[in-house]
Amino acid sequence: MARLRFDRYVIDLDRGCLLRDGREIVLRPKTYAVLLHLAQHPERLVSKEELFAAVWSKIVVTDDALVQSIGELRRALDGDGRRLIRTVPRRGYRLECAVVAVQAEPLPARSSWIATRTKHAVAALLLAFAAFAIWVFRPVDEGVPARADIGGKATIAVLPFRTQSVEPPRDYFADGFTQDVINALGRFSELTVMSWSAVAPYKDTAASPGEIARRLGVDYQVEGSVVRSGERLTAAADIVDADGRVLWSARYDGAHTDVFALHARITTELAGALAIRVTKLELQKALARPGESAEAYDYVLRARYAMQRHTRSDNANARVLLRRALEIDAGLAASHAGLAETHLADVAMGWSESPSQSLARAEDYANAALGLDEQDLRAHLVLARIHIYRQQYALALAEVDRALAINPSSAEALSGRGNVLMWTGRTDDAIESLEHAQRIDPDFNPMDRFALSLAYYSKRRYEAAITQAERNLRNAGAANASRIVLAAAYAQGDRPADASRVANTIRTSYPAFDPLAFGSKFLNATDLEHLREGFRKAGLLATLGTSRPAS
Repeated sequence: MARLRFDRYVIDLDRGCLLRDGREIVLRPKTYAVLLHLAQHPERLVSKEELFAAVWSKIVVTDDALVQSIGELRRALDGDGRRLIRTVPRRGYRLECAVVAVQAEPLPARSSWIATRTKHAVAALLLAFAAFAIWVFRPVDEGVPARADIGGKATIAVLPFRTQSVEPPRDYFADGFTQDVINALGRFSELTVMSWSAVAPYKDTAASPGEIARRLGVDYQVEGSVVRSGERLTAAADIVDADGRVLWSARYDGAHTDVFALHARITTELAGALAIRVTKLELQKALARPGESAEAYDYVLRARYAMQRHTRSDNANARVLLRRALEIDAGLAASHAGLAETHLADVAMGWSESPSQSLARAEDYANAALGLDEQDLRAHLVLARIHIYRQQYALALAEVDRALAINPSSAEALSGRGNVLMWTGRTDDAIESLEHAQRIDPDFNPMDRFALSLAYYSKRRYEAAITQAERNLRNAGAANASRIVLAAAYAQGDRPADASRVANTIRTSYPAFDPLAFGSKFLNATDLEHLREGFRKAGLLATLGTSRPAS
């Protein structure tokens, strides 16, 4: 029987396995096929295209499949892996040693060989079952958030990438870089990715992987760094489990102008390392470039960084930065979508002097973004919220569904769906969708936490409504809509003194509040009357003023 010997390893052609010192090294079939092809062409460059044709001739796969097989092969060769299998960047691989055909030694008695193989197979099955049992029956700590996945999806938290720059303003670049990796990974339907808001509190903290896993309910974490030095951009990323074990790591280097290519490489390799089964369409969605101008994109990242602070001045500053981005690259969809978000925020936070005009501007910018990139998630969500303001619920739901098709892990899309369902009277479904979004993004934006609070109120869950409204006001003091729900919930929850105190604050801080307009987007008359009952008990229904857009 023929064998191929290289270095201290032997490929047994008849048994289809790799041996070292007479012991089999287990390889997946495709990994074995890659090794065999390299061994049949030793000390010669074998291109990636040649390997794809030899090993995956009848199916379409990404570079990821080959990268995984080479990685597995190097690990199987232990300390010899890097020495024996050389990567030729952007071209292929080379087996760096001679290969000699040899005759096989006699096999051990068949019964002994079968017994050995059976023993290993049974051991592997028992190990697999034990691992499964540990996973299914593992204890769950009280107070630990429920796993954020639905339907058995793997869950991952991409922690804020560190920046080693001595310039503090560079934080915006690392944060924006992290957000884009999160958004790209979130487009894989078989993966649930925690939102930026969920991971942002772990920036520059010493929390252990185990602590983060417990708090966020995730299977894996990505830790990384990104450094800009002149025209060079360097990034590194690791995948770790809850025990802190590094399961995969990689380093990337390129010109600053190659930032989009860097995003694409990291996204592809992370997904591959997590063994996510991605369709060709999903991969294309994840690798879509936001634009071509690195300078314009830099302004977009600065603007997003400003908008995270939810203040009127920061919102205005973000608009200036986004307009600058458009001057540099008018074809950058992210700039148009960002401008749409700033005008929508003006309305949602009560900053706009003419809400109807602000909504119209937001709509124009969102449509412009979609004209450049129909996969722009942010633009679809802006349109959905505009339709909610206009009580065009069918249109709003259609936009939300488009957003979820782009990114099934989008907390914003899930909460947008919850908003629509709440106003249309499907309150139980609304709460389910909003709570799912909150598991992915514990730090809701003010609009969505308001919606969850109001949904709880509609179900007579007053304490839950109070908890959400109070938290919203702690995080965003200008969230007047939450203060209004809080007054009604206090009144319905038999806390008249608290209701009166909050009602007095509303009269002074929000004199234009119109209790007859507020909540008028409810399609269910019972929900609307229940809200107004809370206003009457809180002493707010007689507080009439200039009408505002329905909240």
